[in-house]
Amino acid sequence: MKRFRLEKPYGRWTRRAAITAVAALATVFPRALAQAPVAAHPLWPVEGPPVLRGAVIVQRRRRAEVDGETFGGGEAALPAYKPKDFQALAKAGANLVVMSFPELWTVAPPYARDAAMVEILLRQLDQAKAAGLYAVVALRSGPGRSDFIFHRDAAGAWFPGQLVVDTIWTDPAAQAAWAAMCVDAAKLLAGRTEVAGLNIMVEPDSNFGGVDRSATRLDTWDPRRYVQQVSPTSDWRRIAADCARQVRAAAPDLPVLISPPAYARPDFLPVMGAPPVSGTVWCVHDYEPRDYTHQSKDGKIALGEGDAGVFASRLAATKRGDAPIFLGEFGASRWAKDIDSYYGARIAMCEGEGATWAAFRWPTGDKDYEAKDDMFNLTIGPDGKARGAALPILREAWANNEARPGSALRGRN
Repeated sequence: MKRFRLEKPYGRWTRRAAITAVAALATVFPRALAQAPVAAHPLWPVEGPPVLRGAVIVQRRRRAEVDGETFGGGEAALPAYKPKDFQALAKAGANLVVMSFPELWTVAPPYARDAAMVEILLRQLDQAKAAGLYAVVALRSGPGRSDFIFHRDAAGAWFPGQLVVDTIWTDPAAQAAWAAMCVDAAKLLAGRTEVAGLNIMVEPDSNFGGVDRSATRLDTWDPRRYVQQVSPTSDWRRIAADCARQVRAAAPDLPVLISPPAYARPDFLPVMGAPPVSGTVWCVHDYEPRDYTHQSKDGKIALGEGDAGVFASRLAATKRGDAPIFLGEFGASRWAKDIDSYYGARIAMCEGEGATWAAFRWPTGDKDYEAKDDMFNLTIGPDGKARGAALPILREAWANNEARPGSALRGRN
């Protein structure tokens, strides 16, 4: 697997240049880069190659007025994942599935556990374990935050705009309920050997949905301005720390994954400061350059000459030494040109930096659903039939996986 063992600089970025970039950030966010002893978790080493390598599945809560009663498998969460879907992922070599999971608790008050969603989550965890996969449970939506915040641009097209709910950033009651949902999830997951961690919120967007100190919409994409302007009510740093402390009290050994604002962008990670609890894992997402990764079927956008180096700088800048780093999502349109180079370069850099990673998105076996949501399908190519150009690259990297639920972690115990 030599392809994924870096022996030379990252394009035009050397490791020394990356370290220089991190030092420059320290002048702006000195607390964020403070070094502290880290008690390494067997599944989340701070140094050396990653233990977990896998893929993401993403679901949302069925809305009958949008989805009907049967589309995507007929369950409360869609699409419905079945044992064969997890088996296929494990057979390809992955040892991790990230479940980007919706509405364990209800979006609207009175906030409460959704029994149907709990049943689906626990069943999926059983199926993932049986297939030989570890799982990260990532809370996608819940009190004061709907699944449709991830589809804002399509409001009024395939769903009514009122389904976009993001009151969590201005409503303390919703924030308290979100923390209670995190605690509930932690208690459900505690002691399950296949669970590698709990992500307390997928892609926090307080910089978009929150307000500034004058109670007007924040809408900033600059880390410095976020620190200067965000109101205490909307500040994800405070909300995340509170959630993390409550989760740690409920589940002392459960890794707690925390993402920065701006939809988990790596350049926002320094604003988060020091890890709020032991067992923190910093989780970032990267879909840059977005014009390339999200191009339409007819797009002809190619990777830039220096793209690999720019990604290397972003990844290296996340290495702070205070907690493990997880590239929790990355991916590109299946019809993008040079997609094998895109995946290959990013995986190689993660391996070189010791960052755990998961590619977006592992599909279901539901052909009708996948025909409607195939942009990031990792298993098919541009023609919709052949194996995707991403899959051979992923298989080669996943072949490095050794750890499986119930087996010893060789060299890690």
